[in-house]
Amino acid sequence: MKKVIPAVIVLVAIAAVAFMYFKKAVIHHVPATDLAPAETIFFVHLPDLPRTAERWPKTALAQIGEEPEVKAFLAKPRANAPQMKLWEQKFAQLERVAPGEAFIAVTSIEGNQPRFIAGFSFIGRKTEVQALLAEPREEFKRNWPAGKSDVVMQGATEIETFTYQDTTIGEAFRGGWYFVANDLDLLRQTVDIAEKGLGEKGIGANELYRKSTAHLPADGEVVLFAQLASITDRITSLLVTSGQAPDPKELAEIKKYQAIAWGTKFENALMRDTLFILSPGGTAEPPLAQRALALSDPNTFLVYSSALPKSVDISNSSLGMFSAMLPGYAAFEHGLTEKGLKLSDFSKAFGPEFGLLINWGQGAPQPSTLLAMDVQDPAVAKKFVDAFTDDSSGSAPWGREDKDGSTIYQSPPAQGLLSISPAVALNDRFLVIGFSQPEVLAGLAHLKEGKAAISASPAFADAIKAVGTPTSGFGYLDLKTLVERSYGTFRPFLAMTLAFAPDSAKYVDAGKLPSTESISKHLSPAVYSQSVTADGTLVESVGPLTFNQVIGVSIGGAIAAAFPMIENAVAGGLKLDPSLLQAPQPQPVQPAAPPPAPIAKPDSTSATPPAEKAASAGQ
Repeated sequence: MKKVIPAVIVLVAIAAVAFMYFKKAVIHHVPATDLAPAETIFFVHLPDLPRTAERWPKTALAQIGEEPEVKAFLAKPRANAPQMKLWEQKFAQLERVAPGEAFIAVTSIEGNQPRFIAGFSFIGRKTEVQALLAEPREEFKRNWPAGKSDVVMQGATEIETFTYQDTTIGEAFRGGWYFVANDLDLLRQTVDIAEKGLGEKGIGANELYRKSTAHLPADGEVVLFAQLASITDRITSLLVTSGQAPDPKELAEIKKYQAIAWGTKFENALMRDTLFILSPGGTAEPPLAQRALALSDPNTFLVYSSALPKSVDISNSSLGMFSAMLPGYAAFEHGLTEKGLKLSDFSKAFGPEFGLLINWGQGAPQPSTLLAMDVQDPAVAKKFVDAFTDDSSGSAPWGREDKDGSTIYQSPPAQGLLSISPAVALNDRFLVIGFSQPEVLAGLAHLKEGKAAISASPAFADAIKAVGTPTSGFGYLDLKTLVERSYGTFRPFLAMTLAFAPDSAKYVDAGKLPSTESISKHLSPAVYSQSVTADGTLVESVGPLTFNQVIGVSIGGAIAAAFPMIENAVAGGLKLDPSLLQAPQPQPVQPAAPPPAPIAKPDSTSATPPAEKAASAGQ
């Protein structure tokens, strides 16, 4: 018995070593950064899909999806929407495939189509991968029935090809990877190095790649990288061929940008987006002062600050475009000329920063918005505001009132359905613009108190620690407040809209819309920072949803909301009048002195059009 026990221990040890060895052999594969060549122009990399899948349930979005009310609301679309059923099937297949990492590498953009290779590693069975690819392969062949399938060998590896006209798509399995490419030579090269990698010739060793991605989280969920020189050269070549050669100075400025890298990482409940634009040789900028925060109040849920350009240089063609698209611009420019100013003097009057603040108090039907710009030269700033608010364009003049060291400009009463009556306040520190005078006066009252209310918020103080010090842009968005005010206000109207939409009843149960609290309790502020250093520009955003995700969701929601109306309009034969797409013609500016003679109302028998009479009267 004593001799059996050591033998059993030895066998167990051998089995454990063998298990670890074979497990390592199955899981180990060459990373994508060692497979894509160094000259890769555009590279998308998902470095660790199992890790991403493990992190996802901790995010705020996933937690919202696990709320009982949200699950109940989604039960009907999951059961009836064919797209959701298809996604669930694909996810189940992916689980069986057990992918490790994935990538797409565009290696050339010459010719009619980009050269690319893509792939994903896996530890599941090859048959599961074949099952996952079966449907897209069949769809591909249905779209190009004249295409020809074939099998070629690269060493001991089979490469399945599908050729249609001058396009060939190749697929291969090698070294724990599935590869697909539209360039057979590129695929052959990748198959040959699949088990050893490219080493110093891989994208991972590329200096631009290393410098750009060094600013991203080291263990993120996805990385995008682009070498800009090749893209710039290609675009320049196309412009020259079409007879639109770019300005040499502008081209030199563009070529300073060498590469760009972007990445996303899940950090427990939050997400982090990081973007870095590599442009060595620049000058680091000082931190933003963010003086506009002094206009905030306890209900401010959105703040954005940005550095204004140090100079305003607008070409004559751009000025002509402004005159055509903005009916009052010609009059404004004329007013500046009368005061001895030009639009390029804007930077003398205002700067260095611009600020946006949006407040939404509890129970208020809608938010209030303030725009603010620092004032550098009060006298020049006043001339700009006077040129904008006088009656040189023929419209009614703005009212003016001096109050507590500020000049308040009030627009004429609004005409039509919209009751917006903007107001402007100017003092030695700020130009403040609001959609109503009470909003502007409230901002000035906070300014007089000398305290930035939002800075005292613990949520604000914690959020700004998550990103670097901003030098050219900063944003703060309290998502919890936004959802509580917006969703809480519009939820009854949304439920009513869904209830009366016959097509939506099949997929959505309007009576099961989740409560505001079930969503908002998982949300916290999102923060955004943009900074410029000697090496380039760094943009960071952290939150349950990052700033760019919020923008994407907002645009997607607006399109989704408008789609039924657009679809019905098209189905009803609605056609767009082409004249609506034409820019309005600028109105002639009448000289200030001497005053023009009054234009007589034309009679019905006159052969001269009224527009020509008006033009001749102004000459």
